[in-house]
Amino acid sequence: MRTLKEEMKEWTDADIAMHQLALQLGMIPEDNFPKFKSCYWTNNEKSKVLKNILLELSKIGFMNFNEDENTFKVNPDFIFKED
Repeated sequence: MRTLKEEMKEWTDADIAMHQLALQLGMIPEDNFPKFKSCYWTNNEKSKVLKNILLELSKIGFMNFNEDENTFKVNPDFIFKED
């Protein structure tokens, strides 16, 4: 499986970003976006948690978030280091 960093090099709609994250975490058994799409589009606990994780990752600079377009991508300049 490719990493989140590899999968999200380009701007990605929030629902697809949530799907990629769910795959990486092992929350869903298969990469079948149409099968799980309705989960990402509804305001349920799973979709809220996945979206919040992406937003938290943007707060530390790992993800870039375009609020106007509701899209995410990995920040290619992110470096994990202690503050």
